[in-house]
Amino acid sequence: MTHTTSLREDRSRSQFRVWHLWLLALFVAVAIVNIQDQGRTEPALVVLAAAGFVLYGLIGWGAWNVARKRRDRLGRTPVMILYLGAMAVFFLVATITYLLIEHAYLVGV
Repeated sequence: MTHTTSLREDRSRSQFRVWHLWLLALFVAVAIVNIQDQGRTEPALVVLAAAGFVLYGLIGWGAWNVARKRRDRLGRTPVMILYLGAMAVFFLVATITYLLIEHAYLVGV
């Protein structure tokens, strides 16, 4: 059995929609406020934090694409719960990692 996708489906997967851009602007705004809230002026730490947010966004986008593919098999609600839980755990691990790096940078371990 072959599965074909229409040209319209392919375009909708690869093109940004208005809510994608809104979400991107919101994500950038939260990242900027979070970085400014830290009160750090060291360029290395600011770049590390910014790169971490960019990486988190890319991983979230990739994980969302994987979750969308599994949605039909597992169901919408379980996939959403798994996705949100995994992203929350990943954010916690990334935050702890950043704090450890920041401590080592400032104290000089």
